[in-house]
Amino acid sequence: MQRPENLILVIFGASGDLAKRKLIPALIELYHQNLMPENFAILGVSRTDYSDSTFRTEMTESINEFLDDKDISKKTINEFVKNLYYQPIDTSKADDYGLVKNKLNELNEKLNTNGNYIFYLSTPPSLYEVIPKYLAQQGLNKNQNRIRRLIIEKPFGYNLETAISLNKKLLEDYNEEQIYRIDHYLGKETVQNLFVTRFSNGIYEPLWNRNYVDHVEITSAESLGVEGRGGYYDNSGALRDMVQNHLLQMAGFVAMEPPSSLDSRAIRNETLKVFQSLRPIKESDVKSFSIRGQYVASKIKGEEVLGYREEKGVNPKSKTETYAALKFYIDNWRWGGVPFYIRTGKRLPTKVTEIVIHFKETPH
Repeated sequence: MQRPENLILVIFGASGDLAKRKLIPALIELYHQNLMPENFAILGVSRTDYSDSTFRTEMTESINEFLDDKDISKKTINEFVKNLYYQPIDTSKADDYGLVKNKLNELNEKLNTNGNYIFYLSTPPSLYEVIPKYLAQQGLNKNQNRIRRLIIEKPFGYNLETAISLNKKLLEDYNEEQIYRIDHYLGKETVQNLFVTRFSNGIYEPLWNRNYVDHVEITSAESLGVEGRGGYYDNSGALRDMVQNHLLQMAGFVAMEPPSSLDSRAIRNETLKVFQSLRPIKESDVKSFSIRGQYVASKIKGEEVLGYREEKGVNPKSKTETYAALKFYIDNWRWGGVPFYIRTGKRLPTKVTEIVIHFKETPH
C-alpha cells in the first residue's frame, strides 16, 4: 500500500479519553506497519498545560496501556513518540488559534510537510462549530494544491435540526470534500468482514433476503460503565450515542444492495437507500418496538461497581438510558416483513459486537 503524502495531523482534545484510548494507539499501529507518511507530525491541542515532553510521556503511557498489539517494541514506541508535539490553547478564544498556526508553520518548515494538515476534532460536540470557524479565520481551511481536511467525531448534532445547522455552518468555510464525518465503529473487524461474507461468497448472497432470513440481530454490548464520561453521557444516552449512528450504519451494511464498487461513494449511496426504506415507528407502537433501561450497582468479576445514577457527573434522578433495544422493518423488496433487532448497553455481562442472521427453519 502506498504511503500517504507528508502531513501534520492536528488532534484537538488530545488530552482526552478518545485520543488516549483509540487515536494514538491506532496511529502507532499504522506507523508500525509503515503506513504513515515518510515525514509527519502529530500535534496535540487542548486546554491542558502540557509541553512536548509531557505530552509524549502521557501518550507513551497510553500506548502501553491500550495498545492491542503487544508485539510492537519499545524502540518503535520511542521512535513514534518523537513525532508528537503539543500546543496548549483555550479552544473558545479565537486569538489562541494564532498559536496553532505558528506551531504548524514551525513544524511544516522543520519536516517539509508541504502545508498538508488534517484537523481531528476529538472534542465535546459544543466545539464542532467553534474550532472549524476559528481555524478558517487563520486561513487554515484553504486547500489550494494541499491537503486540508476536517474530521468530526459523532455525535454530529443533537437532533435533525442541529445536525442540519452544523452542516450549514461548516460548509460556509469548507468544501464538502474537506469534511469527514467519522463513524469509527465501521472500522471494527466485524463490520469490515461483512463485505467479504456478503459480496465475496457465492453461498450467502443468494440467501440474503426475505425468502430465507427469519430475522436479523445486531448487538453492541459493553462491560464497562460510562468511565468518567457521565456529564457527556447523561446528555446523550444509548440511543443517541450508539443506535442512531453505529448500529444503524451496521444495519445499513447488512441490508444494502450490492454496490457498483467498494468505493465509499457507492457504499454510501446503497446504505442511504436502506435508510430511506426504514418504516417509521408510530408513537402508539413505541412501547412494543423498543426497550430502555439503566444499569444499577452490582458486582462484576468480583468487583463492586456503581450504578449509573451514582456515577460522577450524572443527575441522581437521571432517566437517561444506558441500554436500548429496538425492533424495526425495512420496507423494500429484499427485506419486506423481516424484523431487525438492534441492542446496545453498558455494564452488560460481556463485551461483544456481533451481527447474527437467523435463517428460516427448514420444513419438517
